[in-house]
Amino acid sequence: MLLAGVLLILLPIFTLMTIDRLTRQKELFTQRLIEKGMFLIRTFEAGTRTGMLTMHWGAQRIQTMLYETALQPDVVYLMITTKDGQILAHSDASMVGQIFDAMPEMNSIDTDGGRLYHRLRHFGGSDQTFEVYKRFVPVRSTRGRRGMRRHMRSPRMFVPDESLSVQENRPEKRDWSQAYTQSGNEKHPGIMEHYIFAGLSMEKEQFARTMLLKQTIFRGLFFFALGCVGMVALFSFQAYRGAKASLNQVRAFSDNVIHHMPSGLITLDMDHRITSMNQTAKLIFGKTLDRPFVEWVKLIEQIDADREMVSQETYFELDGGQTVLLDTTASPIVDEHGQTSGYLFLFKDLTQIKELKLKVETNKRLAAIGKLAAGVAHEIRNPLSSIKGFATYFGKRYPDNETDRQTAQIMVSEVERINQSITQLLEFARPMALAKKQVNIKQMIHHSLKLVQYDLDQKQIASTVTFDTRQDEIYTDESRMNQVLLNLYINAVQAMDSGGKLDIRVSDVRQDAWVDIAVCDNGCGIDLADQDLVFDPYYTTRSSGTGLGLSIVHRIVENLSGHIGVESIKDNGSCFTISLPVYQKDEMI
Repeated sequence: MLLAGVLLILLPIFTLMTIDRLTRQKELFTQRLIEKGMFLIRTFEAGTRTGMLTMHWGAQRIQTMLYETALQPDVVYLMITTKDGQILAHSDASMVGQIFDAMPEMNSIDTDGGRLYHRLRHFGGSDQTFEVYKRFVPVRSTRGRRGMRRHMRSPRMFVPDESLSVQENRPEKRDWSQAYTQSGNEKHPGIMEHYIFAGLSMEKEQFARTMLLKQTIFRGLFFFALGCVGMVALFSFQAYRGAKASLNQVRAFSDNVIHHMPSGLITLDMDHRITSMNQTAKLIFGKTLDRPFVEWVKLIEQIDADREMVSQETYFELDGGQTVLLDTTASPIVDEHGQTSGYLFLFKDLTQIKELKLKVETNKRLAAIGKLAAGVAHEIRNPLSSIKGFATYFGKRYPDNETDRQTAQIMVSEVERINQSITQLLEFARPMALAKKQVNIKQMIHHSLKLVQYDLDQKQIASTVTFDTRQDEIYTDESRMNQVLLNLYINAVQAMDSGGKLDIRVSDVRQDAWVDIAVCDNGCGIDLADQDLVFDPYYTTRSSGTGLGLSIVHRIVENLSGHIGVESIKDNGSCFTISLPVYQKDEMI
């Protein structure tokens, strides 16, 4: 298809160029042959004129001169004829006296003898002769002839007797050239109407035309091939540029997709060296890895053994003691020969997803427990009121019996303790009433610390407060937040020995639309297995605790549209982080 297009474009151009060159060459050769024929005829006429007027040439001498002149290169023949076509002189003496059968139309030839005519004669086959002819005028006029005689002053000048020419009535025996040297030739106009023909060879022209045609065809083929190569090169270059642009576009697109894909991607070579790592992987690990994890090396061994893709969830411990759960898919990178050239690891951080799942499960448990607690508390509180009433009655009935009175007081005290637990349980179960308003963060933190300052001083626990936020106020329920912070402070004090440290940090998160309030201690910490249960009702690790404090904290924070989480290491302390929105829900940015 491409070659056809090139041929369609170049063939007309090549044809026009060839025709133009051949036409120009033909015109050039024609002009050269005309000039050569003109020169030949003019020279012959001049020589004839000189010979006739000075040396009294006759027909025989003119015949000899025709023969000698025709010996020049490229001259095929020279001849002189009458207007009827009778050959008077010819370079081939055998042709004299014969009739020239290709005589042109004489009426179209001027009579002054100055104009030259030409034509192309065919002799059968490919033989061609370029013929130049004109009126044969060896002597211009009588006046000019006499002037020449006087100028030459030749004593041997012979002037034929006019009467003798007139008397003689045998033209076939008469020398036809005498009419040009006799005076009074106006009486014999028919005798002097002669024509000279010069036939020139076309071999050189035909050879040159053949060579030109061959050269033209060769050049045409050459330029056609060159054009094809050029067009192919042009299309190839365009295709290369297009392919390169497409490749760059695909590469940029793939690089952009890989760079911003939500899953982490890392490639390793056969020597377990990391060759590439996308942005998500750097965010997950917090840096660019310089070597793979041991768990990945084990996955590579499994890939080499099974020759197939491997997927599993694995915990990875990062620098700083942080642990992440990754859902990792490992597969071999196979080249075009089917050989493994490296390994590809795709992984997704499931840590937050797992935390969300745990929160959902916790919320479900808390909701179920809340409904159960509401029913149970209602059923228990009525009998407790009766028991408390009878215990009070018996305590007043036997005031003198100290043992009975103390027993009755113990019964009342225990009933009140049970009632308090039921009250907390009901508070946990029933809908929570909130009174949100703009609250100054610093004042809220310092006020909540004053409530436990006595407990801190008793155990000589140092407290520090750090504010790394540009927010002065948050939209929340100050009373409920004091209850939350107080519960967290008390738990921290109870988890620490004397000389501990309580650290409260306030910082901005989520483009300043949220703040984090972290309450951290260096106490006994919480086991990893127990961290998912700390917000469940009645779960506690202390013998004196009710197990409802953190559950209530969790519920309050959830009702305040916030989140609470815990990070703890056994024997190294715990850190509870509360995330709260800064603005009202309809003002969130």
